[in-house]
Amino acid sequence: MARRTPVRRAIFAKCRFLPVSFKILPQRQLILFTYAGLVGLQESTDAIGACARHPDYPPWQRQFCDLSRVTGVERDFPKLMKMQAKIVEDLQSDGNDLIVVFYAPTQVGQILAHTARKSWDGLNAVIVLIHDDEAEALALLGLPETSLSDLVLGNAASV
Repeated sequence: MARRTPVRRAIFAKCRFLPVSFKILPQRQLILFTYAGLVGLQESTDAIGACARHPDYPPWQRQFCDLSRVTGVERDFPKLMKMQAKIVEDLQSDGNDLIVVFYAPTQVGQILAHTARKSWDGLNAVIVLIHDDEAEALALLGLPETSLSDLVLGNAASV
């Protein structure tokens, strides 16, 4: 990891974080979160809050987080801990575990996924699975599709 110098901090602060998007796939009992570019914690928190308020959102849905296009991560562990607690509060239903699968084929994606997993350590309510292979990550949720594009296109056809 490169040490963050004052110049690097200034450049990082000026970078615009790309949004986090989500798609609720009710037929699959799944929420697909897609992260791209430099991932900011506030944008992630906002997307999760919007998802929890969405009319198609039932709290027992599983999550699939596509980190394949992440190029960087905002590093603020205390802020991340607050965000993760908010995720559990917003997205978990009473009595059911929250299942989150991270598809993380890159080193940056792996760092983000493992950081998220670590922030949930000790919470019995969250099951985190991480995989670097797209088809195998989908299979962890029992999905027959071997790619996210097949999942999204197949779901669109069945709506």
